[in-house]
Amino acid sequence: MAKLERYTSKVGFPVACIGITPSNDVMLGGGGGPGRSGVQNKLAIYSMSDSTKSLQQKCELVLKSDEDAPTCLAMHPKEKALVASINGSSEDIQKGSNKNFRVFTLTKSRIKTGKTTKSICSSDQIDYQKCIRFSNTGDMVAGGATDGTLSVIKYPSLKPVSPFIDATDEINDVDFGAQDRWLAVATDSEIKVLLVADSSSIKSIRDPHTVSGERAAFRFARFGISSLPESKAQTDALYTVLNTRSRKSCYIVQWDTQTWSRISTRFIAHSAATTFAMSNKGDLLALATASLQICICDARTLKVLLRISAAHSFAITALTFDKDDKRLISASADETCQWR
Repeated sequence: MAKLERYTSKVGFPVACIGITPSNDVMLGGGGGPGRSGVQNKLAIYSMSDSTKSLQQKCELVLKSDEDAPTCLAMHPKEKALVASINGSSEDIQKGSNKNFRVFTLTKSRIKTGKTTKSICSSDQIDYQKCIRFSNTGDMVAGGATDGTLSVIKYPSLKPVSPFIDATDEINDVDFGAQDRWLAVATDSEIKVLLVADSSSIKSIRDPHTVSGERAAFRFARFGISSLPESKAQTDALYTVLNTRSRKSCYIVQWDTQTWSRISTRFIAHSAATTFAMSNKGDLLALATASLQICICDARTLKVLLRISAAHSFAITALTFDKDDKRLISASADETCQWR
């Protein structure tokens, strides 16, 4: 397999989420959480320099110490803006006024706070929004929380598209289809594909298991390109990442969204997947594992093209491709960001 030169930079806080700005800079979110850990909660933007082999911080926004660190973020596909989920203070959560869903806009030198709203129903401090995704047009945002709350919110008004749904189980991932008509929602035991307009169910995929029959859990779900030769559409496949219940291995499964049959299943690694990314062109997939390995795969064949061992020294929490799909950027709870 090919080898890539990789650069690592210390950022000074545990990273939970990542995005790429319109100018191809890296947006990182994370921190020490609520309390007096001494580690600030923040959003920060960095430029990548191949010449100095380092990240250069351009600006940061330090958040309140009694609030949580950002747990997930999504960059707007057309505007210089992002949304992030940041739990408020314990008092706000207990009162039911946790305006965790927050909009931020970007200028040349600042990250500016904008509108806020609530997208989690829970009044328990342990619950948080686990995933967030803009629609392809940028006029909707979907989010899934650990308490099972599924929210679909209009942007920029922040009004609900439909009443929030309780999925009963922790939501691991959400993703819009290419035309923004469908929304895939992943929990451990089920993939639900919903019609965005009214939240009605189009398809439910249950009983996740490997080809050999080993029980598994759905960890991620993303729409992408089909490997079927007769397919001309760019979004007629659904990719799901499976972790076996033993957490000893992970697989990627590609589904035909016309018949909802498995196109292919591929073993990826002898460890559970912790984060997942798809390239902007849809031709590459990347995932990180609990064993600190990063795997880059061909999206059509699911073949592993590259394995990067010991990519970080602690849990790999975020992956993304840059705007040109020339770099894969990873971030970790070990307070580092790496690109290759």
